[in-house]
Amino acid sequence: MASKEQRSDHILDMVDSRHFMSIGDLAKALDVSEMTIRRDVRDLADAGKVRTVYGGVASLENGSTIANYNAQTERSQHAEEKRRIALAASQLLTPGDVVILDSGTTVQQLAECLPTEGAFTFICYSLNTINVLAKREETTVISLGGVLSSKSYTFSGPDAVQAMQRYRANKAFIGATGYELKHGLTCSYVEDCSWKQAAMQSSVERILLVDSSKFGKVSTCSFAGVENFDMVITDTGIPEQYRYDLEAKGLKVLIAD
Repeated sequence: MASKEQRSDHILDMVDSRHFMSIGDLAKALDVSEMTIRRDVRDLADAGKVRTVYGGVASLENGSTIANYNAQTERSQHAEEKRRIALAASQLLTPGDVVILDSGTTVQQLAECLPTEGAFTFICYSLNTINVLAKREETTVISLGGVLSSKSYTFSGPDAVQAMQRYRANKAFIGATGYELKHGLTCSYVEDCSWKQAAMQSSVERILLVDSSKFGKVSTCSFAGVENFDMVITDTGIPEQYRYDLEAKGLKVLIAD
C-alpha cells in the first residue's frame, strides 16, 4: 500500500490534471477506502493545497466559473445549431417519460421544442428551464432547490444533489461547456460537477447535447468521460476526428441538420 505522502502526491496530480475529483473516484484510483481519502484530502486542504467542495476536491487554480460566462449571453452563441440539436433531442421523447434536464442553453431550447401534447415528468435545476416547463399543463416539474447562481441561473448545493440521488429517470439530457480528447468533458462551474454526475447515475439512458463549437475546448471543471454516455447529439460542424473518437468509444452520434 502507498504511503500517506505518496497518496497525497497522487491526489494532487489527479486533481491538478482534472480540476475536480470525487472522493469515490480517488478511492478507486488509489485502491483505498473513502475514509482514508477523506482524511488525506482534509490534511491537504488544511495545508492550503486543494479546496474541498461538495462531493469531492478541486484544485486551487479553479475558479468556480469561467471568466465572462453568463447564461443569458451564451444563449445567443451558435443559436441555430443549438436549436437543431434541441429539435433532434425532442424527437427522442415519448409521453410518460421521466426525464432529467441538465443546465445550459441547449437544454433550455430542448424544453422549448417539446411536443405540444403529451404528459412528461421533468427533473431539473435550471431556473430558465423550469420557467419554460411551468407553462405546460400536462407536465410535472420536479425542482431540486438549492442556492441560485446569478450567472448560470441554476440551483446548487448538497441538498439538491442528495435529492437527485433519490430519483430515477429513463433519460437524462446533459450539456457540457467543452469536450477535448485528452481532458474529456468539462463544465464552467465546480458546483455543477456533482449534480451532473448524480443525474447521470440516476438515469437509464444518458444523452449528451453539445454543439460543434465545444469540441477541442477545455473549461474549468472535469465531470465525466464521454464513454459514460450512450448518445451524443451535435451539429454538422463536428470535426471528423471527434466523430470517429465518439463512435470508436461505442457512442451513437446523431447529427442534427
